[in-house]
Amino acid sequence: MDEVAKKLAEWQWTYAPQDPIAYAELEKRIAKIGKRSSLITYSDLVSGIEFHLPSVGDGDTYYMNTSGLTGLDRHIIGDFLGQISCHSYCEYGFMANALVVNRTEYKPSKIFFDWMELLNILPDKKEDTVLNFWTEQVNKAHSWYKSQRRIST
Repeated sequence: MDEVAKKLAEWQWTYAPQDPIAYAELEKRIAKIGKRSSLITYSDLVSGIEFHLPSVGDGDTYYMNTSGLTGLDRHIIGDFLGQISCHSYCEYGFMANALVVNRTEYKPSKIFFDWMELLNILPDKKEDTVLNFWTEQVNKAHSWYKSQRRIST
């Protein structure tokens, strides 16, 4: 197991373990978009998903307002994407969350790249380094998802 996989395996996820149904739906949406060799925005990824998070609000169904994601929404999305990428990296060697982008720049959020730096995957956050890494992850994800027969689109 490489150092990144070790760090990911030790990471404590806050929200994702609370809702395996939402986790599965997010993973399925990323897989579908990966199989199409495309990208998906954060808002489109979570649109219409019922989150059941006992630690949030009154514990009932939690929907995100995709026209204006809050700080809490971003933390929840990041947590789910982190756990999804932990799985995809440890099992298949790529960060699945590289396929999820913001609407304005059409690339992952700054938090994605901060996390990659924290994991010591990125030696720095120079634009060339970041773009090369992201492109590599997108290509790996697209290749892997396209090779999977069971993913329906």
